[in-house]
Formats: sequence, structure tokens, C-alpha cells
Amino acid sequence: MHPAAFAFAATALATIPVAAGAVTGEGENVPLIGRDGPEADGCGGIGKVFGLYGPGTQAYLSVRERQDDRAREKDRLTSGTLVWLCDAQDEWQGIVYADDELQDLGDCRVSSSVAAPEPYSGPCRFGWVHARNLQLVAQ
Repeated sequence: MHPAAFAFAATALATIPVAAGAVTGEGENVPLIGRDGPEADGCGGIGKVFGLYGPGTQAYLSVRERQDDRAREKDRLTSGTLVWLCDAQDEWQGIVYADDELQDLGDCRVSSSVAAPEPYSGPCRFGWVHARNLQLVAQ
């Protein structure tokens, strides 16, 4: 899918009248699930990490604890990694993704509906990334 189509999908998520994320006591902003309403899946789509540039195989996408380039880096994702697209704010995308060694994307418990938007509570990893490095693969 063309990156512009993904930007449109991320913009659509961002226009839902719910504050993006939920701040914890540690200052982490947990992405919300259920932003598309009680009839939709907890997360609205699946994206793939792409468009990374770096020396050799060192290219990665930083997963941050909140929507800020200076926020603590929680993880690093490589090109081709699949993630759930759950929340959005400006150029940031709130994602949920599987632990490579212990889980599959289907283990994240976001493919069924939730009654109202709520912070993601696991069992998979989550955080915020720049939306420009995600390509929509399923909605």
C-alpha cells in the first residue's frame, strides 16, 4: 500500500474524539485500544515497518514510551516487523507488537472488540513510533 494511504488511515484514527494514550505514574503514555468503537477490533489495522535507512544492517525504528523523540526508547524494530495500529496522535502511531521469541502477532489480544477505549494492558509489547515508517497491510 502507498505510504499516503497509510497516512490517511492514521489521520482517520487521530480524528476520533478520544485523547491519545493514557499516562501512567511513570510518565509512559500507553496506546489506547478500542478507538474505532465497540463493534470494531481493539486495534484498527496491521502495519509493517518500512523505509528505514542506516549503515549496513543497523537501520531500526525506535519504539518510544510516549509521543516525543526525546522520550525513553523502549525497543527497536527492524524493517518488515508487523505491528498492530491502535492509536494515533499527529505524526505518531501507538502500536502493539509481539515479542519475537515468545509470541505471535495474534497473541496480543487486540483482534476482538472492547466496549470503550482503554489503555492496552498486554500481554504484548507496546509503544509509540513515527507513522512515516509504517505501511498499512491490513485494515
